[in-house]
Amino acid sequence: MLEVSGLGRSFGGIQAVEDVSFSVAPGEILGLIGPNGAGKTTLFDLIGGSTPRDHGTVRLGGVDVSAMSAGARARRGLGR
Repeated sequence: MLEVSGLGRSFGGIQAVEDVSFSVAPGEILGLIGPNGAGKTTLFDLIGGSTPRDHGTVRLGGVDVSAMSAGARARRGLGR
């Protein structure tokens, strides 16, 4: 299961992603929609580890991967 809790990131005072929380169970499909500039790509970058988070956690299979590099997350099966 992928669990995202309180994830956030700002760039120069602009809050790109603010307090996002959700979970995705194995086999579940979740869609993310929004207008240009809504923070969708930033959210995926935060989950995958290519952009550092300001706050919040990302857990995969019950393991906190928030501090892991993008490569370490990819080896666990989490990537873009």
